[in-house]
Amino acid sequence: MVMDEQSHIVDSFDQELKKIEQAMLEMAGLAGDQLTQAIRALFSGDLEEAKSVIASDKEIDALEARIDDVSVRVIALRQPMAQDLRSIVAAMKIANDLERIGDYGKSIARRTEILVDERPIKSAEKAIKRIGKLVVAMLTDVMDAYVARDVGKALEVRVRDEEVDEMHDALLRELLTYMMEDPRNITASMHLLFMAKMLERAGDHVTNVAEQVNYLITGEILDDDVRPGN
Repeated sequence: MVMDEQSHIVDSFDQELKKIEQAMLEMAGLAGDQLTQAIRALFSGDLEEAKSVIASDKEIDALEARIDDVSVRVIALRQPMAQDLRSIVAAMKIANDLERIGDYGKSIARRTEILVDERPIKSAEKAIKRIGKLVVAMLTDVMDAYVARDVGKALEVRVRDEEVDEMHDALLRELLTYMMEDPRNITASMHLLFMAKMLERAGDHVTNVAEQVNYLITGEILDDDVRPGN
């Protein structure tokens, strides 16, 4: 009888963890879609798609709230220890990073209407699309690492954020040059700089997720200033 009760407790705990994991994967998918659709709407001038991105951010917020509720309930009722506790703590932190990534997508979408009537800067458009594609790919890979409990893949994603930073810095220099050459480029360039910064920050949050995956698996907290290969 005692064994049956213990088995039920373990099964119930595992089910709660699966609910959290499923909600996190749904959040990550929505956050990646937010970035992709926001960038597409920005350069196509599709105001309806931009509005859709802004509206869908509420779904991400609701999922984060659900993860927090389930996590707090599990901690209160199950009192998990060791790796089980790390699973809950990491999930809550990852959910917060995913929510922030979704917010960046919403922020980019809100600039669509402003830029519709501005002079296009084609090279900047290509750069922002490349940065966005890289960040979304990193997000997909880090969530794969989370599901597989693959610390090596998580750390590889962490290193790739350096490429995002380099692309952002290169675009910053390019846009500053455009603004100095022709004042008519200033408004568009300033908004594009803002969007590039949003993507760079999204990459930082993907890096945070990678660090939480490492913490979940190893129990170690990584130094932000130390990355493999440095």
